[in-house]
Amino acid sequence: MRTALSVVVIGAALGLLVTGCAGGRGPSTGGTSSPSASVTAEVPSGSILTPSPAPAEDQVTVPKDASTARNVQSPAAGSQLVLTAVRTASHPGVDRVVFEFAGSGAPGWTVEYVDRAIAQGSGQPITVAGQSVLRVSMTGTTYPDPSPAPTPVPQRVPGDGAGIVTEVVQNGTFEGDTVSFVGLSGGQRPFAVHTVQSPTRVVVDIVR
Repeated sequence: MRTALSVVVIGAALGLLVTGCAGGRGPSTGGTSSPSASVTAEVPSGSILTPSPAPAEDQVTVPKDASTARNVQSPAAGSQLVLTAVRTASHPGVDRVVFEFAGSGAPGWTVEYVDRAIAQGSGQPITVAGQSVLRVSMTGTTYPDPSPAPTPVPQRVPGDGAGIVTEVVQNGTFEGDTVSFVGLSGGQRPFAVHTVQSPTRVVVDIVR
């Protein structure tokens, strides 16, 4: 009888001990964990989403032929191109500005630093954020076909904040020239210009 009572008492004590440990246990570092809550990232209202680069657009190296001198290229004869998009992105050592076109032909350009941004036709000054301004005039271009109405290119496209491009300001198309002004946060930096196909793009690489 005494032995049986001892077994009962010991069993009860062990039960209380196990229960107390379970109730006071701290965070576990092993074993089965509780399911993690899923987190959904939300884009703040008013944020500007930059489209993903088109093929070959994100393959960036520091151009060996970059300089601060005026860069000129003639368009292919009969080119009829319409500006459809403008993108900016910073890469290691380089800020890239991309002007995308629809239509036929190959664009030309005149890219050069100017003292200030002046509008085509009217000659009125244009405000561009930054300490220096790079004027990008692209030729072989035309007005968009009014039907169907194209999606307008934003007048001001901001830099991504990680490089020296502050913004790109559009001045529209006038007599075959489509002009934009690129603002830089510092002084004049070397740049290089080239085209990429499918779709047609004029790419301006600015060395930081």
